[in-house]
Amino acid sequence: MRQIFINCLLLSAVCLLISCGGPAERIKETAAITPTPSPTPGERDISGNFLITGAGSHDMDPYTGSLTVAPKGDNYEFRWATTKGTRVGTGVQMGSVVAVTFATTGGGKGCGVVVYKIDSDGTLKGRIAGWGDETSGQERAFHSEGSNLLGTYIVAGITQPKPVAGTETQETYANGELKITKDGAGYDFEWNIDGNRRVAFGIWKGSYAAASFGGRQCSFALYDIQSNGSLEGNWGGQKQVTFGTETAKRQ
Repeated sequence: MRQIFINCLLLSAVCLLISCGGPAERIKETAAITPTPSPTPGERDISGNFLITGAGSHDMDPYTGSLTVAPKGDNYEFRWATTKGTRVGTGVQMGSVVAVTFATTGGGKGCGVVVYKIDSDGTLKGRIAGWGDETSGQERAFHSEGSNLLGTYIVAGITQPKPVAGTETQETYANGELKITKDGAGYDFEWNIDGNRRVAFGIWKGSYAAASFGGRQCSFALYDIQSNGSLEGNWGGQKQVTFGTETAKRQ
């Protein structure tokens, strides 16, 4: 009976990701890259110029600078110029938050970010973006063991790399596993999909979680989008298990 239940969950996930309306319909259109993001209902355009202040964990190593956010297909391109140096990243929006994978200029190859909305039943509904990508994949994760965010999940999803002319780029999976464990102030995420292992480090805040993957050079930020358009968030990465803070005030 448990296996039948799991199979039904996976079939439902693939149906939701592939057949239903909303963002899934946008995923099917692999040949078209729009000049501006196609937000789901309730999302707002976050592009613009910002003045930022931030610090490392425990308010150590404060910094200031500027941030530019520009549309890039379904996602956003982030560029920081701060007293600590320059960074470049790719952000993916979900509801009232945006998650970003970033690295030093030219150093983000292979980096990616996932952002999840946590439903009341513990199901994770996510979007995934890779470094420099113009499109975002979709993922659903169903709790099979554990409680709250921690535990083991069965995952199903759609990945959509940047379209290549004349090729089919959409891929689906429905037999993956995700394990989430506590690590310092954050969480380790480990996927095993068709024998391919991927690890990430991330954060859980309220109804959302986000994590970066791709290696120790890959960092992430998770911002709450304020009513005035400013961004309030935390950042971190696999090099440490603590988080910094950042405020980006719209100019």
